[in-house]
Amino acid sequence: MSEDFFDKPFTEDTNVKLSLYKEYLKEWFPVFIAPHKPFKKVVNLFDFFCGPGRDSEGTLGSPLIALEVLKAYKELIQNTSVDINLYFNDSQKEYIETLKSNIKDSGLLIDKVNIHFFSEDFIELFPKLIPKMENAANLIFLDQFGVKYVDEERFKVLISLPVTDLIFFISSSTFNRFHNDSNVTNVIGLSSEEIQNKPFFEIHRLVHQKYSELIPPEAQYLLAPFSIKKGTNIYGLIFGSGHPLGMEKFLSICWKEDEETGEANFDIQGDRKLKIQPSLFDEVNDKRKIPTFQRQLEDKILNGELTSDLEIFVYMINNGFIGKHVSEVISSLKKAKKIKIKHPSFSCSTVWKSDREPQKIEIL
Repeated sequence: MSEDFFDKPFTEDTNVKLSLYKEYLKEWFPVFIAPHKPFKKVVNLFDFFCGPGRDSEGTLGSPLIALEVLKAYKELIQNTSVDINLYFNDSQKEYIETLKSNIKDSGLLIDKVNIHFFSEDFIELFPKLIPKMENAANLIFLDQFGVKYVDEERFKVLISLPVTDLIFFISSSTFNRFHNDSNVTNVIGLSSEEIQNKPFFEIHRLVHQKYSELIPPEAQYLLAPFSIKKGTNIYGLIFGSGHPLGMEKFLSICWKEDEETGEANFDIQGDRKLKIQPSLFDEVNDKRKIPTFQRQLEDKILNGELTSDLEIFVYMINNGFIGKHVSEVISSLKKAKKIKIKHPSFSCSTVWKSDREPQKIEIL
């Protein structure tokens, strides 16, 4: 990390990252601090690279964003039996001291929210705090500078934690710049050939793909990427959740940020357009993400691969889409009298109810 990072205003890419983080916190906290029938008795937020809490212009960093979000749920917090803990760490002690002062001056301190401060190297602190995570609902935010901290070993530990969502930043362009350096590529097992075969603007997609390959088949853990461009460099967030509800919420936030692909703060589709002779068939010319997905979804429904709204929902989430993209296909097929289905739903809160029977699709 540049030593003067917080001595300057946050750049646009940092603000995009923090905006996605904030929006997810607004969705995540109320799920786990509800006063009635809480999922867990303990809720933890871990921010392992927290910084001092503000930039040079006073813009809130991740620790104060978390407190600001919690402040909006003050009444909910007062009525809950859940133990709420915030763990803020930065290896630079002066940042932690400044953060303590910034929190005190912010007016964001809340009764019943416990704040724990650390100033340790992440590699040493992380294993010490794992016992705190094992019987709790956790959100882990790893705003690392670079690529080295979320390696294969730690990633597998993180995704094995129960009731844990994960958001981490990774400088994906580092793999591009140092594709011949095994110390870099071996962090997640990328090869120089894999990196060189990808356009630079798709490097974060490749990183996401490689992390996905590290998930054991039995883990049922979901990942989604969001690419962030700054100049000629591509960075990004990777979100992970063991529950479709968490993934659905994060994807909805991403699609609000990027209405074309739900995965970038730049035109990731425009950068891949090829200047070739157009085909007479529209489906060949249109390789955009949404129409491509919708054509594939329609084919899978009509050929009997997807037979219920539950199966469609799982397919939707695994491919990084949200309900409105599926509803358009279902409405079109019903209008054309190609299928029949009663009251389909493509919202996790409805589809995933244990006592609900999946709505079967009838091909006409």
